[in-house]
Amino acid sequence: MTGKWVKENPDFFKRGKIESLIVLKGNSDIKEEFAKYALMFKKSAHLITEHIFEKSDIGKLDTYFFSLAYLYRHSLELLLKAIGFKYILDLEGRKDFIKETFHNLSSLLEEVYPYITNNAVRNCEAYQWLEAFLEDMNAIDKESDSFRYPFGITMERAPFDNQKNFGIKSFFEKQTHINLFAFANKMEIAFEILESYLLETDIEDELFKEYKPVFLEEGGDYYYQSVIGYSYNKDKFYPYVRAYTESAEYLYDCMSKDSNLNELLFIPMCYLYRNAIELAMKEILFEECTFSFQEAVRLLNSKKHSILALWNSIKSDIIKHAQAPEEDTTLASVEKYINQLHNIDGQADKFRYPTDKYLNLYFKTPKKFDLGNVANYFGELANFLSGVCAMMSAHNEWLAEMETYYEEY
Repeated sequence: MTGKWVKENPDFFKRGKIESLIVLKGNSDIKEEFAKYALMFKKSAHLITEHIFEKSDIGKLDTYFFSLAYLYRHSLELLLKAIGFKYILDLEGRKDFIKETFHNLSSLLEEVYPYITNNAVRNCEAYQWLEAFLEDMNAIDKESDSFRYPFGITMERAPFDNQKNFGIKSFFEKQTHINLFAFANKMEIAFEILESYLLETDIEDELFKEYKPVFLEEGGDYYYQSVIGYSYNKDKFYPYVRAYTESAEYLYDCMSKDSNLNELLFIPMCYLYRNAIELAMKEILFEECTFSFQEAVRLLNSKKHSILALWNSIKSDIIKHAQAPEEDTTLASVEKYINQLHNIDGQADKFRYPTDKYLNLYFKTPKKFDLGNVANYFGELANFLSGVCAMMSAHNEWLAEMETYYEEY
């Protein structure tokens, strides 16, 4: 992202060279569409995993785990939903299927089991392995949030005044040395088993027998481990911001070198960037703004995925810290990015699923995007938020030091 900064008139849909254009067109057969998205997210996770293994960079092994784990996990959810849509053909039945299962992988597998019984019985061991694996995953990531955010939000009501008291619970409480090599292989195996159910084919190999159906298995070679849950950053957003931003940048780099990957990686790249922007804004809100703990957590809970609502929550604090001259137009430019992105993907679903929750296709009519322009758009906004966070952090440290100094003297 070096050198990128917000422009005066950003345009997400600006087009440049024809060779960098990509056309998104939804398939009216949503079973096919969900299967296509599943492959996109799995391929993206595979490429990022290969990348960090090749580099043997401990920092990347520990940080990128969050983004690649989400990509793999989401690919399984999409594939399970594709299986359901293959057999559930009426719209109301499909809506019920989505509503009753949500992001729960075990529930999804349970719902589709009646349709895949023959395949599951034919290789009973593979089904049992998959079932146990998804159950173990559910214990850690039932809502598909554990690899997107550092903590979940809890809420209790006071017994007499009914006041809401918010709290946070880290998704990873203790330091864990994850065998990333085994993790990636098990995710690939789970995908292969589910794909065999979708295509009604036999499982080509029985590699699953070499692995325990344990989601986060510890151990493995030092350069194939991801260490997560450090006590000093378990409630911090930065590792997640870095993971999602740099993973998106890597996917863009892959597409820049091989245009054949454009249709596979563009959607996941956009999702990674979009989540990185949301995470960066939440980092500023939770860690650098002047809100009390209760106020900050309440805002995180109420604003959810809304880019515009998050921006409106942090804007005044940014202005106070920046103390920019009146003629500075940076914030006005940033607001153009925020409003555009909010209008394009206000609820963080446009680049995550092919349809909304009512199963309406997002790209029913063809939509052209310029790959480089989109990547730059996200990168410029991400760079701004990163700079703001660093500026506010340094200023807050200075203010704390001054406060301590005056208390002592």
